[in-house]
Amino acid sequence: MKNTLFLAVALLFVGCTGTYKSPDITRVNEESGQVQTLTKAKEFENGIVQAFPDIPIPASHQIDLERSVIFTSPSQTVGKIGLVGRGDVDSLYRFFEGQMVAQGWSMVNAFQSATSSLYFAKPGRFVAIIIEPAGKTAGSSRVTINVGPE
Repeated sequence: MKNTLFLAVALLFVGCTGTYKSPDITRVNEESGQVQTLTKAKEFENGIVQAFPDIPIPASHQIDLERSVIFTSPSQTVGKIGLVGRGDVDSLYRFFEGQMVAQGWSMVNAFQSATSSLYFAKPGRFVAIIIEPAGKTAGSSRVTINVGPE
């Protein structure tokens, strides 16, 4: 039963690939009066940031929408945040090590190597962060942040 449910949820996410790539939306910001153009991709990116406000995103990286997923229920929000950008694994390791603690997370354990991983917890929540080099471009890296229940 659990495997069937997992497969159904996985297929749902696979089936949703690309749904945020519709035409731009233009609206006026009520506070500033400025015209803003938002794409569904930008809305999805903003949704990720809003869903996980206590997960720091390094300025050197952007959210990889193709690898990111949010699942929200009445009792919790879980998901995966994919990041891509410039930055070496060691610098990103130190960034997450310090910034996650500053956001109130407790480090459970960590492994530092060519592909590093850090694990953090808060009451009821758990985060696994995997940092690895991306492709053959020197200095490029990929981060996967999995947020789930504890």
